[in-house]
Amino acid sequence: LSLILLLSYGISRATTSALQEYRNAVFANVAQDAIRRVGRQVFDHIHSMDYHFHTSSRNTGHLSRILDRGNRSISFVLNAMVFHIAPTI
Repeated sequence: LSLILLLSYGISRATTSALQEYRNAVFANVAQDAIRRVGRQVFDHIHSMDYHFHTSSRNTGHLSRILDRGNRSISFVLNAMVFHIAPTI
């Protein structure tokens, strides 16, 4: 009986890990697609701005940090909505 319980526990742990990896793989495609779309829209918007915007700011790294933080926040919000908020509703 204890051997059966031990094997059942091992199989259930392996199945849980495999399903979590599958979930992460599927979600990665969705999150990357959303980030890519928003990033493209932001890129187009930045390039459509006038010349004065690009030359008046000497802090060019600040804009890239903002864009990077925005991309990371999109992934975080999607993850929270899909895996934490939606299942409770």
